[in-house]
Amino acid sequence: MISFLLVIFCLFSLVKSVDVFVGQASSLAKKFKVNDFIIGLTIVAFGTSLPELISAIFSSLSARNQLVMSSVIGSNITNLCLILGLIALFKNYRIRKRDVNINIPLNLTALMAFWALSSFMNYTLNWAAGISLLLIFSVLVLLSKEYNHFKSVTRDYDEFHLLHLILSLVVLIVSGKICIDQIIILASQLEISETILGYFLLSLGTSLPELVTTWVAVKRNDGELGMGNLLGSNLFNLLFVLAISTFISPVKVTNFTYDLLFLTLATFAVYAFAIIGKKYSFSRKEGAGLLVIYLLFVLFQLVRAF
Repeated sequence: MISFLLVIFCLFSLVKSVDVFVGQASSLAKKFKVNDFIIGLTIVAFGTSLPELISAIFSSLSARNQLVMSSVIGSNITNLCLILGLIALFKNYRIRKRDVNINIPLNLTALMAFWALSSFMNYTLNWAAGISLLLIFSVLVLLSKEYNHFKSVTRDYDEFHLLHLILSLVVLIVSGKICIDQIIILASQLEISETILGYFLLSLGTSLPELVTTWVAVKRNDGELGMGNLLGSNLFNLLFVLAISTFISPVKVTNFTYDLLFLTLATFAVYAFAIIGKKYSFSRKEGAGLLVIYLLFVLFQLVRAF
């Protein structure tokens, strides 16, 4: 119970420190007269994926490959199916045509490239594969001039305090370290797979920034921003986060082929729903469909575990 409470507390601290860090980093960039587009595309866009990055780094340092992969795959499926599905149940979720024409296909392209690279590397990604992933990530971002939903972010920049920036970074790192250590202990105590905790505890916790950002965007009738946040986060997780992990320790994909296939099918489902939905909208019907897909993923993992 203590380990579980520590994990929950650390996940909360992780998410909160990211919010402070992004706010302070944005303020610092603004002081140096960096334009809103660059701030949005870098600091704000990647800020919501910092929990996944920090947890992946510490998982790699602990040689816990299963936590790296399960956190990334779980977060991406959570973003696409659980978050988007839940929000669509409460509010008709309108997206832009560019999402259907550009941004969702970008995610599918990233998945196809990841499949091809994994197969070529015999499903073990080393530092060379990491460099390839970073190159693919850079190319996909540069290819799409429309990959900039975050440019519409209008946030009141906090007053910059160097101490706040440093403290938020320290809390971010310490929380990530403790969280991974406690998840490993919790898995041992409960005698369950670390992968299960990665899918349903770590991935849910690290996806909280995406949930909050998307929900706020929808409340402001800016569903395009929310969709861009989810798609951008998934692209960042799959390519950038895993790339950084490979520089620390090789990432084995062998035991996650079915999970990656599920993620690929889920992305195709989002693409299909976006086309089928009335005027590029996710209604309650599409939201329910996405939640069914997430439920199937949960059942699939539970059957495999037990």
